Amino acid sequence: MTAGSAESLAERPAFTPESVRDDLALRIERGARAEGEPMPEYEGQWVGRLRRIGAAKLRHWGLPCLVESAELLISELVTNALRHGTGGEVAFRFLLAMDVLVIEVDDGSPGRPRVHEADPDEESGRGMLIVASVAASWGVSPDGTTTWCTLTIPTTTRSSR
Repeated sequence: MTAGSAESLAERPAFTPESVRDDLALRIERGARAEGEPMPEYEGQWVGRLRRIGAAKLRHWGLPCLVESAELLISELVTNALRHGTGGEVAFRFLLAMDVLVIEVDDGSPGRPRVHEADPDEESGRGMLIVASVAASWGVSPDGTTTWCTLTIPTTTRSSR
């Protein structure tokens, strides 16, 4: 996928209660700080914690094949939310449906993330480009507060669960 705005991408899949196999939701308190002020180290530690929680949940669900991609997506979405969000908390949700894994992060900010092609010497700015490259689909809620992405569950894995 090339650079573009989230508005041009797919809508988040809708699920009926019967199609949701399991989910996990967590909220992280985000400290107040001035615009441009760096993220405190204690907030940054949540990125690794959520990666480990997501990996453990995927293994529990019998989906170790999705761990690497999910960890990368969790890292990018949660880091963006903690770094750029304006709300007092960040909400993380991991949802397993029949054929798809959904990762959602709500940062309370109406600002929409964009796929940005960073210059080679820039140290950041590639998060949504990575999400667009790894995820099956991604998008933003109509109010801009929630960024989500999906990973497709391999057919062979679906039939064995």
